[in-house]
Amino acid sequence: MLPFKEIFTKGKSVLILGFGKEGRSSYDFLQKHFPDCKIGIADRNTAIANAHLPAPLHLGENYLQAMYDYDIVMKSPGILLKDTPESLKARITSQTDLFLRAYGLQTIGVTGTKGKSTTASLICHLLQKTGKKSMLMGNIGLPAFDFIEKIHKGDLIVYELSAHQLEMTHSSPHIAVLLNLFPEHLDYFGSFEKYKQAKLNIFRFQQQGDSAFCGEKILELTNYCETSENLINVFRPEDLLQRSGLKGEHNVKNILLAFNVLHKLGISLEALPHALSGFNALPHRLEHVGNFGGIDFYNDSISTIPQSTIAAVKSIPQVDTLVLGGFDRGVDYTALVDFLVNTKIKNFFFLGKAGARMLQIFQAGDGRRNLIPVKNLQEVFSRLKRLSDTHCCLLSPAAASYDQFHNFEHRGDLFKVLAIGFGNK
Repeated sequence: MLPFKEIFTKGKSVLILGFGKEGRSSYDFLQKHFPDCKIGIADRNTAIANAHLPAPLHLGENYLQAMYDYDIVMKSPGILLKDTPESLKARITSQTDLFLRAYGLQTIGVTGTKGKSTTASLICHLLQKTGKKSMLMGNIGLPAFDFIEKIHKGDLIVYELSAHQLEMTHSSPHIAVLLNLFPEHLDYFGSFEKYKQAKLNIFRFQQQGDSAFCGEKILELTNYCETSENLINVFRPEDLLQRSGLKGEHNVKNILLAFNVLHKLGISLEALPHALSGFNALPHRLEHVGNFGGIDFYNDSISTIPQSTIAAVKSIPQVDTLVLGGFDRGVDYTALVDFLVNTKIKNFFFLGKAGARMLQIFQAGDGRRNLIPVKNLQEVFSRLKRLSDTHCCLLSPAAASYDQFHNFEHRGDLFKVLAIGFGNK
């Protein structure tokens, strides 16, 4: 039975706010299943007009004003609504909010500042390897509405949830997993506290009988969440990493949390290490690009915060060259630099305004390294040719990519192309 009939009743007007991947998914779903609704599209991007869509378009700088003209607003993640009146807030929902209302009891939700794509993918992999029918969706780039016609009773849904998706939710998944919490997306949320509260929506609306798991102790949840601590001594970390193809202590924690979730679903712990086999690590996450020109290149473009870069360096101790920096979101880099000056890394490349700030901190504390400011990734590789005795280069920027790239994938893809080309010259 198709959900949401009581929401998208005949004659209702619905505004798709933001026409990216999720917005288009919502539009296609409504067009197909609720054609009697008046559907409009609002987005800052005026190029959407070139698509010639059969819907009213509200494009340009004042696109948010269209919200007042519709009964329901389907907000896409990441669109910032400042000082929204209460009368308007009542109209706003999201794909995630509606999906969890309808399918929350079948859903394993996974969030966290870092590691959520890997962990959600791993949970889905383990479920399938142990005979459970499951599907992966959400922030990993697979809009939930695209799966609605494929979901049956008894199916398990693994939903990767970002803070932007959780911000608008009023329902929580039956099994909720929070991996970690570090300052991130502060340019959007304004404070770490607001960001944290959005993340905690994954637990906030759970009911009796639901389950919650945390990868770290969080004050508000100390007596509420289960952790993986009771499993640490049951499995050898090196075995888990070898079987899964993952690297780093942080991924041991993610694997153990995934094991806890499956054990909660009645799957024996003994079966889980074997089920790790065949799991493929995701691109841009400690990804070994290859050895080119005598240098091992690792792409960790997903690392956009200091804590993630620290974990990456710990995971690949042979790194002697590190590429840092990018778009500056005002993150404090002092602890990162304090950590790095105590490593054996001898070459550092600094990109963008975030890299410039890191370089300033480095110069105040350590003049013994090769500290090289560069304009772009291409310059990293041209300068790399001049460095002697270099064997392992890691891109783990500790900064966002939006100054020069569409996203972290775009940055990582260029790094891989340049690394492969480095071996041909």
